[in-house]
Amino acid sequence: MLIKMSMSFLNEVLKEKRALVKDLKQKMPLQELKKVVRGVEKRPFFKTFSKRFPKEVRIIAEVKRASPSRGVLIHNLDLPMLVSEYEKGGASAISVITEEKHFRGCLSYITETKNITGLPVLRKDFIVDEYEVYESKAFGADAVLFIGEVLEEGQIKDYLNIAAEIDIDVLLEIHRLDSYEKVADLKGFILGINNRDLETLKVDLSTSLEILDSIPADLPVIVESGIERREDIERFAEKGVSGFLVGTSLVVSKDMAGGLKGLRGINEDNG
Repeated sequence: MLIKMSMSFLNEVLKEKRALVKDLKQKMPLQELKKVVRGVEKRPFFKTFSKRFPKEVRIIAEVKRASPSRGVLIHNLDLPMLVSEYEKGGASAISVITEEKHFRGCLSYITETKNITGLPVLRKDFIVDEYEVYESKAFGADAVLFIGEVLEEGQIKDYLNIAAEIDIDVLLEIHRLDSYEKVADLKGFILGINNRDLETLKVDLSTSLEILDSIPADLPVIVESGIERREDIERFAEKGVSGFLVGTSLVVSKDMAGGLKGLRGINEDNG
């Protein structure tokens, strides 16, 4: 039953997003949106996570107000405070969830975050249309998330080309090895390996550990979901990981900056 429920949820979200994009296109046609992205500067997201064996632990800290599995995580969002805590903890980038209905996100959070911090900002959402690639750039995102299980191979290739044209970086997320196999010949993205099974919604860190064995050593990789302890991060050290995306465990923490430092292996004695 859980499998049916989770897949129904994903299908529901994708249906909602397609309807939303259709409405947005009526309000601002694609050709008009393309004009807006001109001159929007980009911070170095790809460059920040380009190495598989970085000297320090690099973490993308997430602005995440709610999740379907956990419900509301932040009742009253204080974005400046949240981002400030992430900066104090040594985050290398900020991820902003923009899906509104189920995650309580908002596109304006990207622009607001860019005005607060000098860190690169990733837009995390269920991208279903090329329109949203341009939209992400227009709102100031330095990188955008594509989900391998959501997009067809042809779409991924087209969207990667668009991203290159408008100068926005890409985090291409997969949940299974066969999803990587369909994009293995493509270039121009950071690979995200998500430990959450899209069917059962369960999190298993062994997912990333197993998939990493089949990923070329020169492809940058971000590990997502289920990272809660320093020990979790240390498990990936030998395989070489460009960084980690951490959301829930940080936003529910009473000490977000301290939690980030702990994940990075930083304490008061060693700085």
